[in-house]
Amino acid sequence: MIKPKIAYVGAHLESYLARESGVFSASAAGLQRLADSLGFELVVSAPIVTADEAAATAKALQDQGVDFVLLQSSSFAMGDVVAPFAQSPMLLGLWAPSEPTHAGPPLLGNYVSMNLNAGIMTRYLRPRRPFKWFFGTTDHAWFAPRLAVTVQALRATKAMAIARVGVIGGLAPTFFNLLCDERRVHERIGTRFHEHEMAELLDCQALASDAEVAAVVAAMHRHAGGRVEVSTRDMEVSARLYIGMRDMAQKQGYAALAVSDWPRLQDTLQIHPGLAFSWLNEVDGIPVAAEGDRLGATSMLLLDAVSGTNSSLLDMIDVDLPTDAALMWHMGGSPLALAGPGGVSVKNHPTLGRKAPGGVRAGAIADFVFAPGPCTITRIAGDAQALVIVEADIVAGPSAGFEGSRGWVTNFRINQRPASLADMINTALVEGLEHHFVLSTGSHGAALAEIAAWTGMKPVQSVPYSDAMQLPVST
Repeated sequence: MIKPKIAYVGAHLESYLARESGVFSASAAGLQRLADSLGFELVVSAPIVTADEAAATAKALQDQGVDFVLLQSSSFAMGDVVAPFAQSPMLLGLWAPSEPTHAGPPLLGNYVSMNLNAGIMTRYLRPRRPFKWFFGTTDHAWFAPRLAVTVQALRATKAMAIARVGVIGGLAPTFFNLLCDERRVHERIGTRFHEHEMAELLDCQALASDAEVAAVVAAMHRHAGGRVEVSTRDMEVSARLYIGMRDMAQKQGYAALAVSDWPRLQDTLQIHPGLAFSWLNEVDGIPVAAEGDRLGATSMLLLDAVSGTNSSLLDMIDVDLPTDAALMWHMGGSPLALAGPGGVSVKNHPTLGRKAPGGVRAGAIADFVFAPGPCTITRIAGDAQALVIVEADIVAGPSAGFEGSRGWVTNFRINQRPASLADMINTALVEGLEHHFVLSTGSHGAALAEIAAWTGMKPVQSVPYSDAMQLPVST
C-alpha cells in the first residue's frame, strides 16, 4: 500500500512560549504515533521563524518528495512564512495546537496565527491554493479523525498520479459514454493510459504453461468450495486469460487494466473473462474494468486506495420501490472477497450462448451475492472534472438478484446527505453519468470529498426527483 509522506514544520516567534511549552517535541511524538497507526511516513523539520527559513525548508521538503506539509502555528508567527509552502506543489495543512492555559497572558496565540495564514492563502496569495485546517494537540477530538481522512485522500491522489493503466482491446462497441479525453485526465489527476491490441493478450495467454494453468484452476476450485458448474475447458481458458493479463500488467507496470471483454474474446475463445477478472483482482490486487472503461479502472484504483480493500465495477441494473433499493450488478468480474455468507460458485455467463443452437451456455463467471454492510459507490466522471460520492448499505433486498456478482443497496447518502432511491436514479440519469459505478465496502464519503477538493473534481450534486424534466447541474 502506498504510504504518503507528511512533513511537520513548526513556525513560531521567540517572544512566545512554544519551545518552553514543549509544543515541538509533543507534536512530533504525537504525529509519529499517528504515522504508525494510520500508515504514513513522517518527516520532522526544524522549527522556523523567518520567511527565508520557510523558503529553505519548503525547498528541502519538496526535494525529499513530501506530499503534504502540516505547517503548525506553534505560536504566533509572521504571515510571510506561509507563502513558500502555499506556492510549492506540496499540499498544505494549517495547524494550531490548543493553548495550554485559558486565562492570563496568552502563551502561544497560535489560533490567531492559523487564522491569519488561512486569510492570506484565501484572500491574498494568487493563484489561490486549497488547504485543510487542523486544531488541537494530536489527541484532540478534532485532530486524528481529520488527519485519518487526509491520509486516505493522499493515498488515493498519489495512487492516481503515478498510475499507468493498460487498455486492452479498446472500448466495447458503441459504449460512447465511457469515452474520455485522456490529456485532460492526465492534467487533472496524473493517470496515464496505454493501448494494446487484443491480439497481445491472446498471444500472452497462449504462453501459459499447462502446469501453471492447472495450479490456477485448482485454486479457483478450492475458493468455490467445489461449486463449479462449468466445463474443464472454460476453467482452463479462464486461468490462461488470468495469467495473460497478470503477466502483461506486471511486465508493463500497470496498476489497473481496462479490457474490452466482448466481442473479440467470444469470437476467438468462446468465453467471457469474468472469472479471470475476479481472480486478478482478488489474488494480485490489480483491478480490471470491463468494456474498456478507462476511468472505471481509475475509479477502482481510487476506491481501492481509499478503502484498503478491492473494489468492483458494476451497473445499476434494477430498482425496487417498496424497499427503496437498487441492484448493483455485473457479469461476475468482482473480487471474491465481497462475497457474503453464501460464498462463491462458478457458473456460465448468463447471456453468452443462450440463443445459440441447442442453448449451450459458455464462459465462466464468479456468481455471488455481496456481504451486507455499509458501502461506498463512486465514479470519476467526464474527463475527471467530476466525482460521484455516494454512501449506502448493502442489504438482503427483495430477491437474490441476477446471476453474476451483485448486491441490493439502499439508504443512499449523496455527498453525505440522505437521498432516496428516486433521487439516486434521477441524479444518475439527469447528469448523464457513465453507466459503470465502482463499489467497495465501508463508508468513505469524507475521503472522497477531500480528494475532490484537492484535485479540483466537482462532487456530483444530488438532483432530487421531480415529475418535471430537469437539466444537469454538475457535469
